[in-house]
Amino acid sequence: MKTHLNKTIKHIGLLSLCHMAVDFLCAFSLYHTFKESYNAFLIYNFCAFALQMPLGLLLDKWCLYTKKEILPGKIFVLAGIICTIVGSYISYIILGIGNALFHVGGGVITINEDNNTKLNGKGLGVFVAPGAIGLFLGSVFYSNNYYSVIQLFVAILLLFTGILLMIDKYELELIEKINENNNSNLISIIVGCFLVVILRSLTSMAISFPWRKGFLISFLSVIFLAFGKTLGGFIQASIGMKKTTIITLSIAAIAYAFGNNIIFGLIALLFFNMTMPLTLYLLSKNMENTPGFAFGILTFGLFLGYLPILYGYLGNLNPIYGAITSLLSLAILYFAIMQSERK
Repeated sequence: MKTHLNKTIKHIGLLSLCHMAVDFLCAFSLYHTFKESYNAFLIYNFCAFALQMPLGLLLDKWCLYTKKEILPGKIFVLAGIICTIVGSYISYIILGIGNALFHVGGGVITINEDNNTKLNGKGLGVFVAPGAIGLFLGSVFYSNNYYSVIQLFVAILLLFTGILLMIDKYELELIEKINENNNSNLISIIVGCFLVVILRSLTSMAISFPWRKGFLISFLSVIFLAFGKTLGGFIQASIGMKKTTIITLSIAAIAYAFGNNIIFGLIALLFFNMTMPLTLYLLSKNMENTPGFAFGILTFGLFLGYLPILYGYLGNLNPIYGAITSLLSLAILYFAIMQSERK
């Protein structure tokens, strides 16, 4: 068991580093190389997020066919890294596909290893959280005079970590899960988690804080957001999903109500984003034989939440709206958890 845990920590650590670098390179290239391309952001985001559903289902079938839980995911990760690097130079479509391949591969590895070492969702937030930091840094430093040097450095870092993952021969034999995705309330659980992800995506991008100006303050807010995603998994593993949902989203709602103040605003970002590992853990536990598909369903929710922002229908909203979406998310997620317990 100790060997399994050490390998899991190593893999999730490498995948987290890769996640930050992949998202950095994607944002870096989009804002620098492809910013003048018509609909580049829409098409990229479609490829990066919406395609994770079919790719996740394909990976699930591959794992089932090979009876392996790690290797197929590693191949997806390496393919994603290569496509991301190539795409950053020549095409935002290839860039988006690379992002999707990496996320699905890394997500399935993390879900499977988290389950097998009984981390109860702790690894999910650790894997996902660094992406926000990478996106922020990539969107800030894209105009740097050393663009080509930075791009090459990140590409080499990605290849190196991808190779480290591949040469590790550690594998888990796929065991048929007890849960055959036959929970009679599965549709309700999927819809609940899906709606919460859409609300989180909308809120994160549409809410405008008056104090969020300048690099240092903006970076600090991203750190709080990312730390919230990580911390949510650990709290959930300690006190359970129901208590975590009620506590974190209640605090987020109160903090958003006073979000024009920097202290309350940062607290709102911290606690609101703790739902990220909760939704992923809840859905993956109810879809144990198709973790890739579960991961893809939620990333499709992120894509849908992005569309109103892209087309200017929402944006620059007062933080009080964050209080409303926090309470709405609390009600929906709590309902989904209750449905999960009524198997």
